[in-house]
Amino acid sequence: METYNIQRPPKQVVEGFRSICTSTIADLLDEMGLKGIMYGIRPVEPGARMVGPAVTIKEVSGDVGTYTDSDFSIGTVIESAESGDILVFDNAGKEISTWGGLATTAAKERGIAGAVIDGGCRDADDTIEMGFPIFSRHITPTPARTRIKILEINGVVLCGSTRVCPGDIIVADRTGVVVVPRQKANDILKRANAFEKAETEFVESLKKGKTFNEMHQQTGRF
Repeated sequence: METYNIQRPPKQVVEGFRSICTSTIADLLDEMGLKGIMYGIRPVEPGARMVGPAVTIKEVSGDVGTYTDSDFSIGTVIESAESGDILVFDNAGKEISTWGGLATTAAKERGIAGAVIDGGCRDADDTIEMGFPIFSRHITPTPARTRIKILEINGVVLCGSTRVCPGDIIVADRTGVVVVPRQKANDILKRANAFEKAETEFVESLKKGKTFNEMHQQTGRF
């Protein structure tokens, strides 16, 4: 297993995204010609929300018995993350669980903010009870043992058909998951705050009797 260094964004930038919804970020990514919307990844618990820097994990999987127990060192993954990080797993969308209740307990104790899994997770009731946000392609009891091998930590991965680099900011809510490129994060945050202010003014104008078309023509947005 290869492990690479990670450069995290400034904490104040990460914190700034806590009040920004994924829909706003998705609109801005389109405007800026950037890709960052994950497809097919849904919250295990509707209403879950999380924001944090990505710690990326690349996996490969096969039938039971393909790999050894030591090939799936989930403890090493957890220990590679810091408080506030989000684990992002690329298992090519395979319906095999890469995460469960024991891993959730260990991650919670370390202060990890949540996980995004292009693959599967299990022990859904336990993770919901612990309040640990998980966004996953599948929920399945199929165990990782001898089926999954962890190839690298903090390389570039593909999750939800979207490229994720270590240190990119993950924003996830009931609507879905988006990726904010680390090097563009400050610019996107400034745009997002202005965007949401304009949207609030749009809503207030509608409540005062303006029509949607009138406001659309006035703002050129929404």
